[in-house]
Amino acid sequence: IGDPLARRAEEILRQSAPYPGDDLTSEETFAKDRFLIYRISAVRHIIMDHGTHLKEELEIPSFLLRNPAFFVGDWYANRLAEDCEVPKSMRRCMQRCKPMGDPIADRVEEILNWETRFPGEPIEDRFICHRTAYGDDIIYEILDQELNYVLRAEDHFLCNEKLNVAHWYAKHLLKGYKRLNTLMLSKELEWENHHFRSL
Repeated sequence: IGDPLARRAEEILRQSAPYPGDDLTSEETFAKDRFLIYRISAVRHIIMDHGTHLKEELEIPSFLLRNPAFFVGDWYANRLAEDCEVPKSMRRCMQRCKPMGDPIADRVEEILNWETRFPGEPIEDRFICHRTAYGDDIIYEILDQELNYVLRAEDHFLCNEKLNVAHWYAKHLLKGYKRLNTLMLSKELEWENHHFRSL
């Protein structure tokens, strides 16, 4: 699955350039590879910026990137504005308009909709993934519209960069089919026993 939080944040930061202190004549300011974001722990990410005046990389708490309403462009612009000593009254003019959204759900949908080896007819946008809250936990529900099958996973599980989402889904689907087959066989045997007794 990679790190969808980091990839989405890189995209938003790139689209939100320029930032306070940027050199508008430099190609680095608007370069596609200006930003590199990576996870350093379960709770922190690092933002590397090849086009900034800052000497050090910035740490950002991962929970902020998980928040669909978080404006990473604003957060980053404010951090740079502090370093450039931009007055707080001027910072309101620098606000960007794109929130993080839900990159985990988007990435899960992208991977599963791209996969063609699942049973059933391939249909456009077959899989829908959305985030729901159960108490303090964030759970993702993945709906296979073709098979009417729902699978749930915790957000921390889906944040595993090494997770093979298609394989994980196929494994659970097979387990579900086996359970259903066992239930159907037992019901069929029950029906046959009842039918023969009534003869």
